[in-house]
Amino acid sequence: MKKKKLLRREKILFIFKMALASGISWQICVWTGSKYPYLAPISVILCLQTTILKSIRFALSRILGTIFGVIFTVMLTSELPLKGWTIAFILLISTGISLLFGVNITSIHQIALSTLLILVFAPKLQDYGLYRLIDTVIGIIVILLIHAFIFPPNFTTIAGESLQNIKNMLVKKLEGLAVWLENGATNKDYFIAEMDGMVWSKLQDAFQDISKAENSMRFNPFRSKSSLELKLIKQKLTILRKEYTIIERFYEIILQWNEEKTMTKEEIQYWSSTFIFLGDALKNWTAEETLPVLDNSSIYHEHLKIDAMRFLQILKT
Repeated sequence: MKKKKLLRREKILFIFKMALASGISWQICVWTGSKYPYLAPISVILCLQTTILKSIRFALSRILGTIFGVIFTVMLTSELPLKGWTIAFILLISTGISLLFGVNITSIHQIALSTLLILVFAPKLQDYGLYRLIDTVIGIIVILLIHAFIFPPNFTTIAGESLQNIKNMLVKKLEGLAVWLENGATNKDYFIAEMDGMVWSKLQDAFQDISKAENSMRFNPFRSKSSLELKLIKQKLTILRKEYTIIERFYEIILQWNEEKTMTKEEIQYWSSTFIFLGDALKNWTAEETLPVLDNSSIYHEHLKIDAMRFLQILKT
């Protein structure tokens, strides 16, 4: 729920920046004497992306596309009438030649768009190509400055919330193991289905959130504190992935133990309380040095004990 609120906040800031930058860029174009000030807000809207890095990449593609579009249109349209076949021919030539310069797909889109619009509007609107280039640059500069210095995108808190959600899910799975064991460990499907399904999916989503947060830090002028926080979140999530594997092993070992011979009441009580103990350790990110002692010669008991100690050791890292 908290994650949804954080995402909603980012969307609100995104809308605010788009509106603010559009208004400012329009007014700057008016002050500079532009005849077509709407071109700057168009660049603002197109170049504003979820992160500063993505915005810079799109901005470079748009500038490159506009420059190529203006050049190709001037070179190729002086003697050609504006018809369907000429539009197709000029787009083919302009975008095809751009490949020689190693441009990416986004730049090719922008080259095609600029070429088409200049083809249509240049004969009707005086100096359209020149103002398109100038106003595009104005819009890009305005949105990049606003995006970077007014509430720059930072998804670290969202990544932290994902970490907390995964930790809570694993704590509940340990508590669920305890209850399942006390009830005879009869249902063999529910636990592993949830672990391989919902829990694993959320774990992968959490790593994706960290990747997004790392991208949001690039070119962020206020990233120093958040970068340290994000590094800690990533370390803890790596720990949780290891603990996830151990919890699955707990389940598999108990299944094998119960299938070979029935666990005693003392064994059930010991491991049920141990799983609760491990859940509390994970909940608080603390690890005791030793587990409670139980004299037992079963190989399954020893395997569980080794994994339980490894669980606690991993929490210390």
